[in-house]
Amino acid sequence: MENKLKVLVVEDDPSIAESLSDILDLLGHEVLSVAESGEEAILQLCEEEPQIILLDIQLKGKMDGIEVAKLVKDKYNIPFIFTTAFADPNTIQRAIQEGPFGYIVKPYGIKDITAAIEVAITNHRLLSTIHKESKSAPMLVNDQLYIKVDGILTKVHQNEIDYIEAKGDYILIRTKEQNHIVYSSLKKIQDKLNVNSFQQVHRSFIVNLNSIISIKESSLIINNKEIPISRTHKVELLKKINTL
Repeated sequence: MENKLKVLVVEDDPSIAESLSDILDLLGHEVLSVAESGEEAILQLCEEEPQIILLDIQLKGKMDGIEVAKLVKDKYNIPFIFTTAFADPNTIQRAIQEGPFGYIVKPYGIKDITAAIEVAITNHRLLSTIHKESKSAPMLVNDQLYIKVDGILTKVHQNEIDYIEAKGDYILIRTKEQNHIVYSSLKKIQDKLNVNSFQQVHRSFIVNLNSIISIKESSLIINNKEIPISRTHKVELLKKINTL
């Protein structure tokens, strides 16, 4: 890992911000600035070029840290670590959805910060490498998909796919045997699937019609997985299946 990183600290408690800045300085990193609100953090991102962001979840102003993280993920290629005293399940679940590169619960110490930064930078570099190596969507040959996994093209038969789930810039292809994570989008892979066998049922899910076990009012079951169905897609789904 680099010896010195440019860091943006987003923290609304002055004493904690000062302590965190002292720790970062002790570790040899450069604190570019400290933002006390989400709005201020966005302004700093327009002026500075941090290499990593330490981001409190509970902030002053209208934007909390999770909303800031969403914007960082959508517009900037910068790893961020959540720092928070709030570790309740709902907060953690919201935080996880934004794909942080780390999550530290207060109070934290030098070892916690050191480990979190090292893991975040390492994972960010790994994902950047995968991104560069996986620019194209899965290839299609007859009824088979060839997807790039760890730099190797792996064959997957379409009839083995149970469902496909969007996860940010990546998709999860769930087959009857295993999972595959691929840098792509639902739209790209949908264009390569058999239209008679697959149907998008939600903005985040495409399902294999032959794998559906049951259909409820607003969800369906595939291999013990409950998958949501949106109203706009349910009509098309029902058109493709035989009902009595």
